[in-house]
Parts: sequence; C-alpha cells; structure tokens
Amino acid sequence: MTDRFERRKVTRGRLVDAALKLFSTSGYEHATVDDIAQEAGYSKGAYYFHFSTKDDILLELLRMWTEGRSAVLAAEAESGSPRATLQAFFSYEEEPAWKAVLLEFWAQATRNMEVGKRLSQAYAGWRKQLADVFAAAAARGELRAESPQDAASVALAAHDGFAVQIAIGSPGARPMTAAELAESLVAPLETAAASAERRAAAR
Repeated sequence: MTDRFERRKVTRGRLVDAALKLFSTSGYEHATVDDIAQEAGYSKGAYYFHFSTKDDILLELLRMWTEGRSAVLAAEAESGSPRATLQAFFSYEEEPAWKAVLLEFWAQATRNMEVGKRLSQAYAGWRKQLADVFAAAAARGELRAESPQDAASVALAAHDGFAVQIAIGSPGARPMTAAELAESLVAPLETAAASAERRAAAR
C-alpha cells in the first residue's frame, strides 16, 4: 500500500512539473493534456487518474505558487525588515519557471472564476501581511507610512510589474534586481534617523 501511494505521489509530482514547464514555455492555452502526459513520461490515462481536467492542474500550480509565496513572506516578515521581506517576496531566482506561469495565472483569472477567486484571496492575505510589516516599521520610527495598506498595495503592484519584467525582459533597459526594487520602494519612506543609522552600520 505504501509503495503504491509513493508511486502515485511520484506520478502526480511529475505531471505537475511537466505542466509547469509547458505552461511556462508554450502557454496554458497551447499545452494539451496529451502534451503534459507525454512530457511527464506517462499515458493520458495516468493524467486523468490524478486530474479531471486541464484546469485542475492549473489550479494545483496556482495553489503551489500562492502557498510558496505566502511561506516566503511569512518567514521574512518575522525579521521585521521591510527591505528583506520585499526582496524575498519579489525574488524568483530559485524558482525561475514560475515567472512566465504568473502571466498565465493572471490571464486565466479573467476567464476562470475559480482562478480569479483564489488569486484574490491570496493577494488579500499578502496585502495584510505586508501592511503589518510596514505598520510595525512605522511604529518603530523607521518608516513614514501614513497608510501601511496603501504601501502594501504599491508593493504588490511592483511585484506584478517585476514579474512581467523578468518574464518578457526589459527592452532598452537593464532589468532591476529584487533587491534594487525593494530598495526603491523602502528608501523614500525611510526616516532620516533610520537612514543615518543604516549608513553608519554599513561602514
């Protein structure tokens, strides 16, 4: 029983990995169930044992991405540093395949109510987490944030723009790094005292 469970788990994982690869290269609309099964090294029947439709595997990828971003955000938020939190949240260096799939999620959100609902729920949670980080930094006197919620919304918009940039490139310009983007958002909000303290610590 255990061996059978493990084999099914491996099969499902390979199908998900194949879908991630194909959605990031061919796009969701062009990749078929046959393509996913073939890429994973299985039959179409094996695919339908684990997923009822192509939408189902898209939703599984969406779950993995949103939970992964939430985990990154929660882990870094404990540090209390807005810079570190934003840099980690913006970065996809260790998960490069996701960058193009994000475009697929957003495109499908306009056509698939379940995708849209899950994205909205994820973004609402991230907005609250980021607002809490900004509010805590403001309470410590490190940032001037009259509306932590607005600062969080701007950060999420920057994340989305950055995801597009790394997915399609930056024609005519050098692409920003996650660290540079985080700095560009935090530095204008930083208090003079916090800025001086940070520069002194860097010496």
